[in-house]
Amino acid sequence: MSLKKRYRPLWVILHWLMALLVFVTFGIGLLDLTKTADSGAKLMPLAVHMTLGISILLIVIGRSVLRLLVFKPPKRAASAPGLHLKRPPLLDQLSVYVHPLLYLLTALMALLGIAIALPADLFAAVLSGSATRIPSDFYIYSARTWHGTLSLILMLLIAQHILVAVFHQFIKGENFLGRMWFLK
Repeated sequence: MSLKKRYRPLWVILHWLMALLVFVTFGIGLLDLTKTADSGAKLMPLAVHMTLGISILLIVIGRSVLRLLVFKPPKRAASAPGLHLKRPPLLDQLSVYVHPLLYLLTALMALLGIAIALPADLFAAVLSGSATRIPSDFYIYSARTWHGTLSLILMLLIAQHILVAVFHQFIKGENFLGRMWFLK
């Protein structure tokens, strides 16, 4: 089993907070907003979805700035001595792109949400509590199609991220998840 450096507590907090917010936001978007008619019943889930989306965007920006200016997360140690002499498998080579891609797609999701909210005047509708201001069809905004399509791509990338963590944790026995937690 390889020795892993641990993430700093701030990284751990931001990671799990963002994960929670993303899953709740996906849940609201898929279960409440797509299934509810454009009426007063949609107003509260829409307000929560928008608030969480903006919060996620702020966290992504914060994590990106921290990553660039303050510190970089620790690299995984090699599983055994001498493995660094072999050429890493393709998936290991691609792994350096996963987090930047997660950040980019997550930020794009939030920005596309804002691109729907601004022309639809959703901020005013949510703040005023007026369901009559909610558009009858969000697909009149081209950003809505992109928002939905990107959500599927992002879900697949997140699922891949989770599967890789589970693989390294339970199949390879690398205490992969222990790196992203407070306890040893």
